[in-house]
Amino acid sequence: MNAELVVTDREGLLSRWIKPSSDTEDEQQKRAERMVKAAVDRSPVAAKAKVYAKGSYPNSTNVRRDSDVDIVVECCEVYFHDGAAPSSSTPKQRRPKSLWWPPEEWRSTVHSLLQDHFGRQQVDADHNVAFNIPAVDGSRPSIDVVPSYEYRAYRRLDGAGDPAIGSLVWCKDGKKIVNWPKQQLVNGRNKNTSTGHRYKNMVRALKNAENELVRLGRVTEQPSYLMECLVYNVPDPILKRGHSLDDTFRAALTHLIEGTLNDVHKSWAEPNEIKPLFGAGQKWSVDDAHKLVVETFYLLNYV
Repeated sequence: MNAELVVTDREGLLSRWIKPSSDTEDEQQKRAERMVKAAVDRSPVAAKAKVYAKGSYPNSTNVRRDSDVDIVVECCEVYFHDGAAPSSSTPKQRRPKSLWWPPEEWRSTVHSLLQDHFGRQQVDADHNVAFNIPAVDGSRPSIDVVPSYEYRAYRRLDGAGDPAIGSLVWCKDGKKIVNWPKQQLVNGRNKNTSTGHRYKNMVRALKNAENELVRLGRVTEQPSYLMECLVYNVPDPILKRGHSLDDTFRAALTHLIEGTLNDVHKSWAEPNEIKPLFGAGQKWSVDDAHKLVVETFYLLNYV
């Protein structure tokens, strides 16, 4: 970026950065979801699974020319739970035990369905978490398909009360990952409404800034979800305070820079408001986040 970048330049840049997927990209993303649903619906597994999108696509935080889609294929025969459960890996059967798929078998089942629908050579099974189906220019974006189970977190030790419902992925290496896509979706929509739609605009702006910083070699590429998490932890009054995109983005970055320098970040959570933003099991660190927001501050010449 030009070291002489001024307010009018930044306003124009941010106006481009906050744009969501184009209509063409949006239709291609929807097509990708329909194709995975078709792969499941044409099989006997259809009654035993549900298919839905998660991540930036359903949350409308994806940016133009960066429109990969994450699709969950969730087994409905069983759910896993913690809290009141004797073990976090203890399954609860919804049907007779003979009818449910163990993690390895469910993963294999989803893999076969995708191969039957897209073609054997079109499904990359080398990744630890998801199966990847490559993009077809002009037709669909890259698709990551995640085989999963429902996950229930009970807040009381006796298991009473309504549990938080999440999604559990058993990885190829045997490790598990719990995500909370429904809570992320609802909380993100609420924050976007309460900030006059500035929340998702600022998420897209930060994602585009990270793309530019990676291109320039100034930061290491991070999962795009980190940018969504960071902006979620900017208080609503700060996102609403500025009179322009430039004012708002600068105020948001300032809050994030200060928060990653002191203990404030210890109270930050992912948009699902269940999982801490920093700590064990995360793909990023506080230092990664701090470097990203500081480099973005300098990238836009906020000095």
